[in-house]
Amino acid sequence: MHKLRRLGIALILAICAVAVTGQPAHAAPGRADGKRITVLVHGFDREADVNCAGGWKSAKDLLTANGWTNVYTFGYYTGATNCDVKVDGTTDTRIQEVGRQLAWTVYYYWSGHGVAIDIMAHSMGGLVSRAAIEGVRRYGAAVSAADLPQLASLADVGTAAWPSGWPPYLYIEDIVTLGTPHKGISGVLEACALTHEQCSDMREGSGFLSWLGGLKSSEMGTDYTLLGSGYDDTVSGESAVKSWDSDVSHAAVYYKASDGDTITHTEMRSEKSTAFDAVWRNLDDSGTGYYNPPLVQGMYGIYNHMLY
Repeated sequence: MHKLRRLGIALILAICAVAVTGQPAHAAPGRADGKRITVLVHGFDREADVNCAGGWKSAKDLLTANGWTNVYTFGYYTGATNCDVKVDGTTDTRIQEVGRQLAWTVYYYWSGHGVAIDIMAHSMGGLVSRAAIEGVRRYGAAVSAADLPQLASLADVGTAAWPSGWPPYLYIEDIVTLGTPHKGISGVLEACALTHEQCSDMREGSGFLSWLGGLKSSEMGTDYTLLGSGYDDTVSGESAVKSWDSDVSHAAVYYKASDGDTITHTEMRSEKSTAFDAVWRNLDDSGTGYYNPPLVQGMYGIYNHMLY
């Protein structure tokens, strides 16, 4: 696994041993366009053996080629491999609990030191990311240095004994979701839900989705970009853009490329080369037309909050 490295990371490690309290000793980071630390969060995997490096190769290659220097993959299955950060879990670990683990990881390494991050997430990973913010807003409580483990690197997160409950605040500036079932999944998940709790959480109308509610912001404000495909046979385009609800500022549903090509559920996290016809919304504007592929749009989403 990769160790913490490059821009600003040495400083983060140096202050990990300093007491962290529930109230920030600093103002929330200012919102600004830029290439922040970015965390990539994978989706549901029935076999719970996702390969973070393979699944996110296209995204990491695109971001690093365009100047991002700190991009980390977050895995949440014990059997996951090649993840920069990994916590233990199975397909029966509820999404809310995975969100809590992500929240503590983000708080411990970044938010607790006044550092903002961005998140790009595929499929269920978008719900995990939203759960991290929702849980902190509902249940976040003060913590002290005595409550926290002392970890040398992100690779040690899997051995961390996080405190019970949730951290007090998070600084997540942008979240991009790729094929995330914000409105749940119907039909195809019924059999899966009988044997995997995470599938149960993703069912349309589930208690988890009711708990999750709308798109919530971290303590610095969080800008969401929701991207889906009209040809995704797992998550409908409507669910991926949260049915175009009023809290959705930036979103697009992709249809066909000029050569007739379409985007599958898995390709939402890898397509970066072809423009596709799309229906889109950007703040108070909306329309149709050819757009850059999902990963390119996602890159814009974590850089400057706008679709192009």
